[in-house]
Amino acid sequence: MLREFGVEAAEHIEVEAMAARAGAVIVTSPADPIDSATARLVRVGDRATIRVTERLRHPGARRFSIAHELGHLVLGHEEPLRRLCEGGTAESRLARESAHQLETEANAFAAELLMPEALVRRRCEVSPVSLEPSRAIAHDFRVSLLAAARRFVELTSERCALVFVTRGTVRWVARSTTFRPCIEPGRRVERDSVAWDIERGAVHDEAQEVPASAWLEISDDGGAEIVEHAVPVTEMGAVASLLWIREKHAASLRCYD
Repeated sequence: MLREFGVEAAEHIEVEAMAARAGAVIVTSPADPIDSATARLVRVGDRATIRVTERLRHPGARRFSIAHELGHLVLGHEEPLRRLCEGGTAESRLARESAHQLETEANAFAAELLMPEALVRRRCEVSPVSLEPSRAIAHDFRVSLLAAARRFVELTSERCALVFVTRGTVRWVARSTTFRPCIEPGRRVERDSVAWDIERGAVHDEAQEVPASAWLEISDDGGAEIVEHAVPVTEMGAVASLLWIREKHAASLRCYD
């Protein structure tokens, strides 16, 4: 689809036009208080409609939701989509673990369609690491900061991870291929972390060093620190923390094969 539309820059990615070319009509529908989904693909014969609720107002979330449903259509997913896509926006589906392969595929499709690796990877090879490159990606490619930060982690060669926290508990973690330590979902957030402070109303919108033990299960880290840049995800009542391991601490944190 990217080749078909001649996409060579972020401004060329018009997801609604792409959906139309694939045969899908996009309809904005009133919010249903009973239905938690904010976007859904409905197919009748060879016709397809992507219904987007009017309560989905963030432009980046709307674009990702359309791209996600378009992924189901283009990839030929045949299972009942009502069951597949219940439980919030495509953005919120990014913010929880999902064992369903079709949902994973649709999310991957949306990420590549809206933030193509060929255009984004070079933006992810930066040091020091913070959320600023992700903010630039979110702005230029018209996606949410959460989606952009997750894409950053997928593509960078730096040792970093994106941790999504709600109510003091890690809900999911996305790691770069070089980030060796494991941060398990269900882990309680430590007091030494920036995420702990932000959940309690503090404002720390900058990358700062914290003890490695604030996030990693290491008995003797030799005083190693990691860099954490955390921000609130207000619309989801959550915190997103981008963690980065500097080269000088990599050996003590078991980041070498």
